[in-house]
Amino acid sequence: MNLRDFSRRLFDFDAHYPRTIIAGVIFITVILGWKVFNLELDPGLKSMLPRDHEIVHSMEKVDELFSGSDIIIIAVESDSIFSDATLRKLSTFQDSLESIELISKVTSIFTQKHILSEDGGFEIEPILLSFPSDSSEIEGLKEKLVSSGMVNNLVSSDFKKICFIGQINSSFEYDEFKFRTDVFELVDRFNSPEKFYVSSLPITRAIVVENMQRDLRVFTPIALGLGILLLMISFRSWTGVFLPFFVVAFSILWTFGIMGWLDMPVAFIGTLVPVMLIAIANNYGIHIISHYYEYTILDPEASRGRILRKTLRKLGMPIFLAGLTTMISFMSLLFHVLPRVREMGLLISFGILVAFMLSIFLIPSVLVLVPRPTYLSKKGSFSGINSFLVWTGGIFTKFRIPVLITLLGVGTWLSLGLFQLKVDTNPDHYFPEKSKIRIANAEISEAFGGSTQMNILVEGDIFDPKILSNIELLTDHIKETHEIVTKSYSIVDVIKKMHSGFNDGDPKFDIIPDDPELIAQYMFLYSITGDGDDFDLILDDIENPSYTQIFIRLKEVQTFTISEIVDDTKQFIQANFYDESPMELTGGATLLGVLTKMVLRGQLLSLIYSILIIFIIMTIVFRSITGGLLATLPMVASVIMMFGMMGYLDIPLNMTTSLLTGILVGVGVDYTVHFLWHLRDHIREGDSMDDAIANTLRISGKGILFNGLSVVVGFSALLFSVFVPVQIFGILVMGSISFCLFGALATLPALTSLINPKFLYR
Repeated sequence: MNLRDFSRRLFDFDAHYPRTIIAGVIFITVILGWKVFNLELDPGLKSMLPRDHEIVHSMEKVDELFSGSDIIIIAVESDSIFSDATLRKLSTFQDSLESIELISKVTSIFTQKHILSEDGGFEIEPILLSFPSDSSEIEGLKEKLVSSGMVNNLVSSDFKKICFIGQINSSFEYDEFKFRTDVFELVDRFNSPEKFYVSSLPITRAIVVENMQRDLRVFTPIALGLGILLLMISFRSWTGVFLPFFVVAFSILWTFGIMGWLDMPVAFIGTLVPVMLIAIANNYGIHIISHYYEYTILDPEASRGRILRKTLRKLGMPIFLAGLTTMISFMSLLFHVLPRVREMGLLISFGILVAFMLSIFLIPSVLVLVPRPTYLSKKGSFSGINSFLVWTGGIFTKFRIPVLITLLGVGTWLSLGLFQLKVDTNPDHYFPEKSKIRIANAEISEAFGGSTQMNILVEGDIFDPKILSNIELLTDHIKETHEIVTKSYSIVDVIKKMHSGFNDGDPKFDIIPDDPELIAQYMFLYSITGDGDDFDLILDDIENPSYTQIFIRLKEVQTFTISEIVDDTKQFIQANFYDESPMELTGGATLLGVLTKMVLRGQLLSLIYSILIIFIIMTIVFRSITGGLLATLPMVASVIMMFGMMGYLDIPLNMTTSLLTGILVGVGVDYTVHFLWHLRDHIREGDSMDDAIANTLRISGKGILFNGLSVVVGFSALLFSVFVPVQIFGILVMGSISFCLFGALATLPALTSLINPKFLYR
């Protein structure tokens, strides 16, 4: 069966069973849409990784051994932080914070102890024995804080801030929304005149979820409203507006409905699905209606059936190719290493498939039943747009040599920005710099050496001096190699202090003892004189530990830098002592570093596969390598130039911008396919190259233009997001699609006019 026969049978089916098709679509929509209300949101970073990834296993192990790796840091600022009244108030705050169900332990100057040398041994004494009553006692407290290493750890160097570090018991599922509410209700009770700053990954996740919900409520109506406005301006008829609208609405409902039936949560990037479908899913319907109206203008006396039959015959193959290439571009995300991105590619591909099927079945069925707009019978309809497109194409074909040279120069310059492109997956950077989250993190980072923490899990006989030496060696290497590392803490620090204290505080004994029995004795004495619970975060068992943690604190940086630290640390472990004491990198910072590399690798893989597959398909369709190159070249150029521009503008590649190539490749190639296919049709009908270009722009250019504008307008809704990466993503899509549109309507006519490819004549 050839294309002509297929399009005829398709129209016959639509024409004979229009009401059945419409009823069937509504029925399926109701069934699938029912499950939309069951959708849940999942903002977690851990879920972005494959379940069998080593970092996931490590974090689960830490959760089991140490009641989780999630922490909350609350900093308090005051000019009189050590006054009796302020300290009493903050002591009450300490007790209230510990009373929150999910917080198992709080570390602060109110709980911290230091080791003192005493009579050939050592004594464990609280940092804060009593509240200072005068300036001399305040100065004494400051000296004690300095000597015990609390400055820039629990106390800022200017002595105006102290912090509380709470361990979150994440060994069981908990309600992050309730946790956020409990924390901020407590902070609000104490937040005057002192200033409180709160930083916690679970709280960040809760805020992300709330904003995701807000974005979903805002994006969808704004994008739909803008899309309806554009369609009304473009087609000036209710049919032209609501048919693409229903295609979009149904494709969104079907996609989210499938997710509901499959119990799939909506990840952070999943909030982009409605906007992406609003922008993309109406493309096929716009082409059908645009050509249907254009053919009606050319032959106003023809029947609806005749015009529809001609429309489907002319558009059948290019629409099929456009849908296929768009689905392939998003299906290429299945090669991505991150499961959430693969899931995103699958969902959008399904939504595009739904939109394609609805466009070729639902839209013709409705057009068969409803009369055409009366204005189409008037002379001059769409003449202004058509004349502009033909004039633009004529200018670019007339001056094709200087135009192409100029475009080549600009494209080359923009492509050089690729070498400056960075990757950043830090969730803090989802928010504007003036947001409370960013301000809190900045204050904590400046005062306490950063709020980003990398953990290293060490396995073995922890009291073995060799293992302790390995821990010290690794820690020293990390601190000496990477400037952004501000602090470290491990069991080694405690043992060295006890050894020094046991030897009258002699600095030369500030080393790891070479006797494991002596180390075990130190720990036993500490448990008697102090509190064994002090080691809950760094030892799985105080008497016979098999696991310990190293804590590495980092300044706030882009996650690509963290990724470099992760890679360097792994290499150092493997090269030096992994067999002696197995070590695993874990914690939130490590997770972000791993995600960074995986985003970059996944982006490159999906881009290469999608371009290659689409090039092969276009080469087969046009039976020409030249045809395959012409169909993909404007899109590839747009991808390169856009990423180059991101490099120049210091816009990082992240979880949202990584989807940019899918849109560019999938949507951008649609415009070139439609142009080349209709150009070949006009040449086969006997037009010269110049006439064929003009007729293509006159009849098909309007559909290409409206499609491009619908994508730009649809994604403009992202500018209303509270997430910075989403806003940037919207701007990038709008700019890149404009590049693709320019390439199809201006650059491609100039290029085809210059080379006059032979495949257009076959």
